[in-house]
Amino acid sequence: MDEIAELIERARALPYGETRTNVLETALRRAEATGDKDLTWAVRMELTEAYQYGAEHAKAFAAFARCLADHDAEPGGFDEWSTHNLLWQFKWIVGDLRRFPEVPLARTHQMLDDMERRYRENGDGLHAVWAARCAHAAHLGDYATADELYHRWTTTPRDILSDCEGCDPTSKAFYLILRGRDEEAVELAEPVLRGELTCHVQPQSILTTLLPAYVRTGRYAEAAHAHRVAYRAMRGDANEVEEIASHLWFCAVTGNLARGLEILTRERPLLDRAPSPGAAMWFAAGAALLLRLLREQGHARPDDEAEEAALTTRARDIAARFDARNGTGEQGRRVEEWLTAAPLGEHVPLDPRARHSPPPLPPAPLPPAHTPEELLDLAEEAWQRGRLDEAKAAWARYDALGPGDLLEARRADGRGLVAMVDGDAETALAEWRRAADLHTDEERRQGSLGRIGLLLCQLGRADEGLPMVESSAAVLDTPNATVRLAHAYLTVGREAEAERVLAAAPPTGTGLLLLANVRGDAATALRARDALRAEDDRDGLARACALYAHLLLTAGVDEAGAREALAAYDEAVANAPAPERAGLHHDRGGLHLQLGRVPEALDDLVEAVAQYVADGADEPVRYARLSLAEAYARLGRTAEAEIAAEEALAGFRAAGDDEVCARIEEFIADLREDG
Repeated sequence: MDEIAELIERARALPYGETRTNVLETALRRAEATGDKDLTWAVRMELTEAYQYGAEHAKAFAAFARCLADHDAEPGGFDEWSTHNLLWQFKWIVGDLRRFPEVPLARTHQMLDDMERRYRENGDGLHAVWAARCAHAAHLGDYATADELYHRWTTTPRDILSDCEGCDPTSKAFYLILRGRDEEAVELAEPVLRGELTCHVQPQSILTTLLPAYVRTGRYAEAAHAHRVAYRAMRGDANEVEEIASHLWFCAVTGNLARGLEILTRERPLLDRAPSPGAAMWFAAGAALLLRLLREQGHARPDDEAEEAALTTRARDIAARFDARNGTGEQGRRVEEWLTAAPLGEHVPLDPRARHSPPPLPPAPLPPAHTPEELLDLAEEAWQRGRLDEAKAAWARYDALGPGDLLEARRADGRGLVAMVDGDAETALAEWRRAADLHTDEERRQGSLGRIGLLLCQLGRADEGLPMVESSAAVLDTPNATVRLAHAYLTVGREAEAERVLAAAPPTGTGLLLLANVRGDAATALRARDALRAEDDRDGLARACALYAHLLLTAGVDEAGAREALAAYDEAVANAPAPERAGLHHDRGGLHLQLGRVPEALDDLVEAVAQYVADGADEPVRYARLSLAEAYARLGRTAEAEIAAEEALAGFRAAGDDEVCARIEEFIADLREDG
């Protein structure tokens, strides 16, 4: 007996999950071996609770059914506390039955009736019964009945079997929000949030429930706070899969797609451990919504579209199973509302201190062009000025005209340029070779050959590529050809020759930028910046500004120099293409942090982490998270600091950097001690 008692005490000291459940399953086997029915019943009740909070609700059904049968087999054989415990767990089981479409509706109705009968016979109030019946009617979409039951629920006094003072208002707020009564839900929750909540699922549960109400009523600061606090408390918990789905929905509709993608990436394995089909349905729907909006805004990763389709199908299939069981279309309707949700018209910042950098300048509208040749001129001019989006738009308009093969050589050059930017070297080579074969203009042909040669050098095939670049540069004698030749020399390690070629050439923005890189010279970077401004090359200008800031800081600056570097970073962020902004936010945030401008640093570092995650940039994101943790800590926001530090720690562990891991672990320990 002592051994079983020790196992139970050990289990109670553990968090809900596999380990706690395993200890209690061992205790149950040993209790059964003793033949002591009372002890066995008590251990099985403990195990039912572990299944319930450990995301194994289906197992909880069987364990509870056995406890119920044993209780009924010995009328009067159980003390008051044991009966109370049984009636308390009845609420869990009744609530979970509706989340399994395989459970016949008649069975749930039978259990609801049985619950009410037992509560009445035990002399208990019906507050929890009306709550359970209201939730079930709402699940079916029978809102006339649900409204009546909600009235009974709210007008019946609380009693010993009512949910706690955090969970009962959470359920009421959920129903009010479902009925579109958002202001009432917020008003109901406010005194609860101001009070002391001792339940282990609070306040994260009520904060998560309130997310739609906060968003729809424009309480964006409250919504952001609710998301930050609640998600931190439930992350990684399989029993919270349905609640985590609400945070995916929130991130999707509030414009925090990168944050949502980070959560989805972390929590996706939980979908296969969901405690019920209902929970899996909502997670799949929230994830599919997020991936759809990422795709529609041009941020989808290669495998995202297939994952979006699979998750959409999964959510709809489960909803269809519920609707077939229920004889209504309610679950399918709700799921479609999520899957087709539109984002808000404005971004909801997750950090109330964040002031957000001015957005990058939008691409200018294309000027009118009437002929295919004019469209190609526009595309090539935009490319030269570093405006890839404008170039792509002009090429797309050209393709839509279907002009035939007369200008195919120039179009092939353009396809090669886009392929190169996308990292598809083989396609770029193939398109440029096609262009070189088709060009009848020798200058254009040499340009294609020079691009082929430089790419071959970058692919480690300098013996083949360098002579092509040198020959092309000799024939063309143009700024672009000179820059290509210098790039080729740098690629093969011939820096002196690269510098000689650039120094001898007429100054252009691109040439000066490359020369500044070679020399590591801030003055040359400043000349490049000025030239690129004049040339209206936004891509090049962003790089020149970033280089200028970096070189200033490397040389060491006073306060005035630091302000100049910050101004350079501001201009870089405003002009950089999307894939390069994460690094700029990271660098600028680091400078703000060094200067003690911590709120400004936080703004940049939050943005850097989000973009790195969206880009799958594992190496820089761990360093950015480390800086983010420092920023949060310096602002006294230890909870967020701990989250960022733990995420950085996971990244450095994966990279095998034990030294940095040790420093982060010490940092986290200090946070917890101070907190």
